[in-house]
Amino acid sequence: MSVAELTTSIQYTRIVSYAQVASIVILSYDTLLTLDREINTIWRSKFSVMKLMYLITRYSAFVEGGVVIAQLSIPGDWYVGCSLTFKLNACLFVFGMGVGEIIMTNRTWVVWQKNRTMMFALPIFYVTLWSGGFAAIAIFLGSIKFDPNPRTPYVGCYATAASPIIFICWVLIFVYDLVMLILMAIPTFRVYRSGGSSRFMRMVYRDGVVYYIYLFALSLVNIIIALTFPTDLILIFSLMLRIIHALLACRVVLHIKEYANRVGDVSGQAIPILSLPNHTHPPRKSQSQFQ
Repeated sequence: MSVAELTTSIQYTRIVSYAQVASIVILSYDTLLTLDREINTIWRSKFSVMKLMYLITRYSAFVEGGVVIAQLSIPGDWYVGCSLTFKLNACLFVFGMGVGEIIMTNRTWVVWQKNRTMMFALPIFYVTLWSGGFAAIAIFLGSIKFDPNPRTPYVGCYATAASPIIFICWVLIFVYDLVMLILMAIPTFRVYRSGGSSRFMRMVYRDGVVYYIYLFALSLVNIIIALTFPTDLILIFSLMLRIIHALLACRVVLHIKEYANRVGDVSGQAIPILSLPNHTHPPRKSQSQFQ
């Protein structure tokens, strides 16, 4: 590697680190904005599967952020530490995204009125694509090397070799978000065309579509980056995708729980996201409970 190439590589690595720190700042800022709501609607509710998934989605992102900070702080010549933190970061990324996507996918199933076909199709689709993602990540992690390099005087990890298969992960996430966006858009269009106008309906359908538009756009950006940017920059937006995905998935739970509390479900039961109302009327109390 020439001096010019090394200099450019170091600059690119710094740019990626700035983007990662910015992502962590966004996560912290959003958590502060919603902390009071989270305490009232999540922490004070009884234990449930959805509560557990919410906490995993939200706080695994902080753990991942801590791992990223470690990558940026440890000596660049500690190759074992770099390898361990990089692999842990990748595992947290896939795990956190996967749990958050369960929340979003469940919402999609519910707006389809718990259609029996969807009940089987969505889990199969989920397992197929996310299994592919885990396999691609495993191959990618097996190819990562932190060999001795001229950059060792600098703080922070620097990979000297990696498989381009990480691109497959972005494609799989892109495909998944695209399909979920279409599935959310179809019932939303039908509801608005039929004249449904309840506040709860607007929140569930409109926000669901908007959230998936955001995720679809972020996935597309990552694919464009992987195709057009230098190798040192291919992960510049990966943590941002993970953070935004976690924040949106958690907002799904917060919004529906808050609505249930406003209409009288203050018994401390589990988060009411598995049962939604019909197209034009708010949920009855018996429908707002978690199954």
